[in-house]
Amino acid sequence: MRTRQIRQAVSEDCLFEVLASWCRQGTGERTHSLKILTAFVSGTGVSAIAPLLDVFLADGNSVDIIFGVDRNGTDREAIRQLFALKNAYVGQLEVRVFQAPSAAAIFHPKLYVYDRGREIDFVIGSSNLTSGGLAANFESLLLYERVPRSSRIGHNVASIWDTFSHPRNPLSAEFLRELTRTAVKRFLAVLPARTAIEPRNANRRIRQLWKPLSRVPLPRSGTIQLRRRDRGRTARQYLIMDLLEETRKTQVQLPLPVVERFFGIKKDKPANVSVSVLTSAGPTQPIQRPIVTSGLGYGRLMRRLEVPQIKTMKRPLAVIFIKLRGKAKYAYSLLERPSAKYSTANKLLNRYGQQAGFVRRYIIGTRRDPLWRRVSRLLPESL
Repeated sequence: MRTRQIRQAVSEDCLFEVLASWCRQGTGERTHSLKILTAFVSGTGVSAIAPLLDVFLADGNSVDIIFGVDRNGTDREAIRQLFALKNAYVGQLEVRVFQAPSAAAIFHPKLYVYDRGREIDFVIGSSNLTSGGLAANFESLLLYERVPRSSRIGHNVASIWDTFSHPRNPLSAEFLRELTRTAVKRFLAVLPARTAIEPRNANRRIRQLWKPLSRVPLPRSGTIQLRRRDRGRTARQYLIMDLLEETRKTQVQLPLPVVERFFGIKKDKPANVSVSVLTSAGPTQPIQRPIVTSGLGYGRLMRRLEVPQIKTMKRPLAVIFIKLRGKAKYAYSLLERPSAKYSTANKLLNRYGQQAGFVRRYIIGTRRDPLWRRVSRLLPESL
């Protein structure tokens, strides 16, 4: 076990650099987790770490965030972005709000934990998930590394987390609520557009945070892509397709005509594509994924694409892909039953879908065709 002070604001050492290191370490892992307790969150803070979380979550890792909204310390953009992340990574990312029962006592913890299984790293101190808390502010922060979960310190960290993630007497379970769409609408009506703890030039802070890392691409990704809402304006082509019961829990089977006509890949040739998740805050950080070839040993060629989120979803589902500007760049949104969007997609597939293997329906089109107006309504809506 090692421990050291994070000398934030008096050196280049900062909480943001630690979170970036953790997310890089988790690249390609499926069972690691990141847990965050923070009194306040700003949209700028979430924007800064969102590309890191995208890479960390790409193959099945999990993130759990518990934050507070007392005394207007959290802003509306943070609520929008956290909700967008939660919906992008269904079953992988949990977002909850802890509200203190009275104005006399506010929710005020700050704890960041990277859990690898037998060992944890964690930061405890004064930093909120804001641009200042990540790097600009003078903070008191201690980093503990390689702490055995079975040690006394490991048990104490778990106890702090459990106190708020599973409230028991004298706390009440009602203090902790999931960030649902209903809760989002309520918070957007009462929280400030910008918190007093964030400066007006907060977006410049994001650029400053990423500047030291800008020449080091994220693993399996590329240059940093901050969220931008566009409602499909960058789409060139679209694909709506059934996701049926698959033989593999996290891989989508692609009909060969879809591989050739939409992804532009010869059915028997290896290829990689850049894939983002469409959210209400814009596409996530793109991840490089192979279009996997399988089935050759059984005399039946199949192509598959990794989509970790479907592991926890009940199928059949539908998915909408859009082709973005650039070479082999795509983004997708999953349409889960019994949502209205799934119902719309199902009707479109019934009427206009082509068949693959007699059961798998799909539609390939462009922004210029008559269906685009209806198809675009299947994309995530800005909050």
